[in-house]
Amino acid sequence: MLRLRQRRNSLRIENLRFHTTSPLSRVSPKFALKIKRMRNVLSLLSLFVVSPIIAQRLDHSDLLLFSMQKTADSTWQPFAPRFLTAFNPRGYNNQPAFFSGNELYLTVQTPGDTTQTDIYALDLLLKTQTRVTATPATAEYSPTLMPGGRRFSAVRVEEDGNQRLWSFPLDRSDNGRPEFTNILNVGYHCWLHDTLAALFIVGDDGAPHTLYTVGTRSQKLQRVASNVGRCLQALPDGRLAFVTKTTDKTWFLKTFDPKKPIPEIAVIMPPGSEDFAVMPDGTFLSGSKSKLYQFKPGRNNDWKEIADLSKYGVKNITRLAAGRDGKVAVVVN
Repeated sequence: MLRLRQRRNSLRIENLRFHTTSPLSRVSPKFALKIKRMRNVLSLLSLFVVSPIIAQRLDHSDLLLFSMQKTADSTWQPFAPRFLTAFNPRGYNNQPAFFSGNELYLTVQTPGDTTQTDIYALDLLLKTQTRVTATPATAEYSPTLMPGGRRFSAVRVEEDGNQRLWSFPLDRSDNGRPEFTNILNVGYHCWLHDTLAALFIVGDDGAPHTLYTVGTRSQKLQRVASNVGRCLQALPDGRLAFVTKTTDKTWFLKTFDPKKPIPEIAVIMPPGSEDFAVMPDGTFLSGSKSKLYQFKPGRNNDWKEIADLSKYGVKNITRLAAGRDGKVAVVVN
């Protein structure tokens, strides 16, 4: 378990402490009362009904924020590390996504909860945290800002165990809605533009996980690849970046242009890594154990090590998220 605040070296990590705001702080009083009554009913029902969501305590993970600077040889260097998850020091803090330069959404599970996750928002400037969803009977994962900037999407595990892609208004003016009503088993997703999404569909009964694109108007799945990783990223030019797992040890970073039928191989991923982020200039970042790597198509033939985060107490880098202003959020455990 990472305990950055108890490190023994002399390197300084700023510990950001966030003030808590209510998940109903921007909701009308009438809607808040409706939710309160609904929670009371669900609490009574929980005494007699076993939820179909399987109880699961997720592994502890923490979130570090780095500012990034680009050197003369186009190498990105992290500096000014900040520890973001002191508010949930023994819980699950994962799947970060920048909604703006100073607003970071993530998936959170507290230590005492074994049935669900919720979406939290961190304001990096005001140092406030907001619990965006507070749903006793469902779990939400993978918050993603939607094109247009008025709504965000998330994978919701519903009361009957189905996993669908939902969207919610940023101003919290309604309860949200399913984006693709008839598409189940959604594991991960991203948006390529306002009417086109990429979906990681979980395989049934040991079948391979499959990547599809789907339009909000037609809602017809178009198969892209199978045996794919969990990380899906839209590139600045509108293509999709993802990972395919050809063997247990050989994983390829690929790109897909929706206007073309076949994905293209970009590079082999670092050992054991299926996660990556894309910087504003199109550079890919990925981590393996404590080391951070970059790959720039057209400039690099392979991944280039740019930093070793072990000096900050990091042992294992998993997910990453890059903001438009160059900030990078790193999930570590």
